[in-house]
Amino acid sequence: MNAVKMKGGGFLILVAGILLGSWFLLQHLHPGNVEIAALRSQGWPLVLAYVAGMMLAGGFGIPPVLFILPAAAVWSLPLAMFVCLSGGLGAATLGFYLARYGFRQKVSPKIPPRLLKFERRLESHAFSTVLVMRLLFYLFPPINWMLGLSCIRPLTFVCATFIGMLPATFLYLRAGQGIWAFAKSFSPQQRLCLVLLAGLGIASWLRCVSRSK
Repeated sequence: MNAVKMKGGGFLILVAGILLGSWFLLQHLHPGNVEIAALRSQGWPLVLAYVAGMMLAGGFGIPPVLFILPAAAVWSLPLAMFVCLSGGLGAATLGFYLARYGFRQKVSPKIPPRLLKFERRLESHAFSTVLVMRLLFYLFPPINWMLGLSCIRPLTFVCATFIGMLPATFLYLRAGQGIWAFAKSFSPQQRLCLVLLAGLGIASWLRCVSRSK
């Protein structure tokens, strides 16, 4: 019982942190705000820290797509593309190795059964199967775990993942730029509603990821 309470408490703390971070971003990080220039002035240390945070969070189950919207607001499209590709690929690779060498018994039950049917194709069509899965599901964390538990070679995984994530990363960044411009016109109450809805979605996702059979 104590372990369950601790787990639930940690979960609530994580969700609260996500909500507070989202509120800060909606309040301050929109085009034309002075905070954007201040962040850009941090240079490469901020870039490297952002990539590392995206990699660690994505490797442990938080969808990396959540990091793309802030990146679209802070950096130019080419630099944001570099940041998101680096962080997203790092997150996928970390999740792959965690499943293969670290938490095999823990992540196996969390892979949706519908994804397991792709595993049979990996024996003869590894590269094309990973590529198609990236085009369909992007950086969905259970994909990384499933592929980590399969027989696929790491180099094949990394190359197919990088190519497959290119189109969606570009589209997400372009959409993110428009969303930030649109959010600038929202009132504080409307932004709060957006944060609550986003927090509810993130909490539901994290609860599904953390639940074990």
